[in-house]
Amino acid sequence: MNHAAAGPARPRGVVFDLDGTLLDTWRIHEHCLREAVRDLSGSQVGKVRLWRAQRPTDLATLGELVGAEHAQEALLAYRAALARELTVRLPPPVRGVEAALAGLRSRGVPVGICTGRSREDAQTLLTAARLDVPLIVARQDAPPKPSPVALLLALQHLSLARQDALFVGDSEWDRSQGSAAGVRTLIVGRAGLPAELAAARWPLGTGPAAAADDPSGNPIP
Repeated sequence: MNHAAAGPARPRGVVFDLDGTLLDTWRIHEHCLREAVRDLSGSQVGKVRLWRAQRPTDLATLGELVGAEHAQEALLAYRAALARELTVRLPPPVRGVEAALAGLRSRGVPVGICTGRSREDAQTLLTAARLDVPLIVARQDAPPKPSPVALLLALQHLSLARQDALFVGDSEWDRSQGSAAGVRTLIVGRAGLPAELAAARWPLGTGPAAAADDPSGNPIP
């Protein structure tokens, strides 16, 4: 049964991915990964290796770079680097995000976040960007993407049926997670969030595996 085939005239709730969907965090993430690796091993890591090391969670990505046995230690180094970096550079919201969140809020449409980051780091980034999204389903809460569990958990917290919800992401992991959950899914690209979201309307092309024409290729889950 395709749970995303039917639904209301407007989404009754929206769940967002964080990195690359709400916030443009790649440069900050890249810098912090490099700092964490350097702190643990003294070595430098290039762009290609960083890109290839990306996994559905922050901890798994660090494990790819320094070894699973050192991942927790690397996460502490990453967080220290993130705290330093946010004193000099803030994560900019993706284009259209502030209008979308304000429009959804004004219409009483609940929103949440489903991310592969830890809850602490997700909240740190949101606070730095001055975005207020109270519900965060994070790495600690469920198996990683593309498992649908975290997304379905977000819907449960928001009291949403899957056919009433929209999931917005920017990666293949997000596309697979939305499809597995049976939730209408929009994959956004460099153009940012579509204007329909600010009016709480289904964006054009939204579907169980819909994609924007200009995918960003952002590897952060």
